[in-house]
Amino acid sequence: MTLFREMHEQAGDGPIESSKRAEGAFAWRRLTTVSLLTALVGALLSSPGADAATYSGVGCNERWAGSWIARQIRPSLAVAIAVFSAAAFLAPASSAVAATPPPVAGTVEAGGARIIGEQWLTGRTLQLTVATDNFTAPAPVEVVFPVGYNFDTTKTWPVTYHTHGTYGNETWFRTAYNGEALTASYPSIVVAPRGDSGYWSDWFNNGSGGPPKYESFVMQQLIPLIDANFRTIPDRAHRAIMGDSMGGYGALMLAARHPDSFAAAASFSGVVDSNWAPGMTLLSASPTLQGAAPDVIYGPRSTQEIRWHGHNPADLASNLRTVDVQLFNGSGILDPAHEAVTNAPFCSVESDFVRPETVSLHQTLVALGINHRWQEESWGCHDPELMQYFIPQAIERFQSLFAQSVAAPARFDYRAIEPSFDVYGWHVAADPARALEFLTLTDVSPSGLTVTGSGTTTITTPPLFKGSKAVTVTADGNSTSMQPDKNGSITFPVSQGCPHAQQQYALGAVTNQTTTTVTFTR
Repeated sequence: MTLFREMHEQAGDGPIESSKRAEGAFAWRRLTTVSLLTALVGALLSSPGADAATYSGVGCNERWAGSWIARQIRPSLAVAIAVFSAAAFLAPASSAVAATPPPVAGTVEAGGARIIGEQWLTGRTLQLTVATDNFTAPAPVEVVFPVGYNFDTTKTWPVTYHTHGTYGNETWFRTAYNGEALTASYPSIVVAPRGDSGYWSDWFNNGSGGPPKYESFVMQQLIPLIDANFRTIPDRAHRAIMGDSMGGYGALMLAARHPDSFAAAASFSGVVDSNWAPGMTLLSASPTLQGAAPDVIYGPRSTQEIRWHGHNPADLASNLRTVDVQLFNGSGILDPAHEAVTNAPFCSVESDFVRPETVSLHQTLVALGINHRWQEESWGCHDPELMQYFIPQAIERFQSLFAQSVAAPARFDYRAIEPSFDVYGWHVAADPARALEFLTLTDVSPSGLTVTGSGTTTITTPPLFKGSKAVTVTADGNSTSMQPDKNGSITFPVSQGCPHAQQQYALGAVTNQTTTTVTFTR
């Protein structure tokens, strides 16, 4: 539907005064977070025996030599985590509501979420309050409209999603990064949800699941809600995602797990490879900023390592072959020509955390032969000025891609750890008896695909065979004739021996997977 109510400036403080207050809050938060995270990782790296840990590289068999997990809970690190946890009380608490208000008149529910509040913050930015079962309280979202949105009520627009960094909120794009000015000529709606310090993931919560469920909110509720209530072009070709720091991880993680939803993704100084030791520690401790226990996002790496790999952009890099990827990072060297001298405390974050992870993902993409943009500056600390420098470059490329209306890929690769998943119209269900492990699809096309896994995997194709009376499915030389359903899809099993009973990467687990090539003949 077409929905665009008259824009109003919020009464009271003007946007300049509000922005100054937000900038101050941003700087204080970043400085507090940097100090805590530096103390935390410093404790890890200074722990006795830490220098004995060796990393064997990126891939399915990466391991930490020795008992890394045991070392990370040494008393010195435990103290650091305790200090880090105390910072959670400094974070703004979510306000609980006794009863959910009714939807705003004229809005449409989507994905089980509905808009229950609206407030114009500036002439271009609308704050939404969204009722959702993915959190314990309604979720705030900021929507920044392109200049000219209200001039032509028949025009539809691309959408760009922004995922903020640790200890942040939905206001960062507009306030800390001066997002309205940066997008003055950018013909796209920009949507900024709140991700707290949750790494944009559905939390494991010691096996009990969410809330909070950040990934489910963005992918299953927010995207369809925005498309249903505003004048968007609701397709993959006109949707991009970008983020900074933790949000860079979030942007590339969501794009890698849902490559059929985004044509492009960009990371600005993102922590995009959680196999990097300091990054592991930050991810483990991040929930404490929300008053939660360490390791509730994916579970302890010592027992739930597969869940970490199943969300890590570097482990999912092959999924990004069909997404236009941009990686940006600074050097950790402060440049007074671009940055305030007071940003010096942020320099080590860029050099010691961000750069190694970004370089690791870049090298992984290169090894896989995946075209992408990697831009490393000779200057730049982990500060707003660096993000403001990167954002215009990224959205310029987004704009070019939107204009091309890039078609969905004819072939793709995809790997996931979920027991069942949907991607590009294919539905895949792993063996119900199979423990959590990667299932890999390679060279998927209307002609067939290659499957690597264990147990019996059940696959349903998109409607590829409309008008065909029968399709011959051949797997490892064995052929079966199948009749498409009324939609033109077929469902077939791929048998690959007994399902593994132990989670991949678990102590003592042996994961010997089988590879099967399946072809279709009409």
